[in-house]
Amino acid sequence: MKKKIIILSVVFVIIGILLVVYPKLEFQTEDKFIAFRYTDDISEFETQLSFSESYMYYADRDISISGIDTKKFLCFYVIIMEYIEGNYCEREFILEEEYIKTFLERAEIRDSSSDLDIAQLIEGKEAIVGNTRYIANEDAEWIDYVLDGRYESMFIYYVEDLLVIQVGMPDEGPRFIAYK
Repeated sequence: MKKKIIILSVVFVIIGILLVVYPKLEFQTEDKFIAFRYTDDISEFETQLSFSESYMYYADRDISISGIDTKKFLCFYVIIMEYIEGNYCEREFILEEEYIKTFLERAEIRDSSSDLDIAQLIEGKEAIVGNTRYIANEDAEWIDYVLDGRYESMFIYYVEDLLVIQVGMPDEGPRFIAYK
């Protein structure tokens, strides 16, 4: 009888510990972040949301979460999230000056709205690299090209006194660099 009481006590203690510890369990692998919870609510992981809403920043782990898969077992949830290191929201729109140099050296132009000479347009101008989203105007010129096996579109336009180069379609996570 004493053995049964001890075994039942141990089982209840283990269940009690699991009920308290389970919602705090988190594991991080090389490319996945796994959290165990009682609900499928992911709002606790959303410190900041990217403009395109494709990433959410989780400050506690300094990761930006993209893909989310939720699995349910009885009353428990396992939330499996893909992530990248750091805060993507802070660099979401940045187009590095190095990219423009690479474009000038290796891009294969497929189509263009006019015969733009990007090198001539930026010559003598200072690059302004920042996490800024610019809005194209009706005078925007475009270039379709292939760079490193990837098909891209580039838009070139002026916003006030800045020459803006945008890589990517406006609704597909574009990146920007400006020249003054």
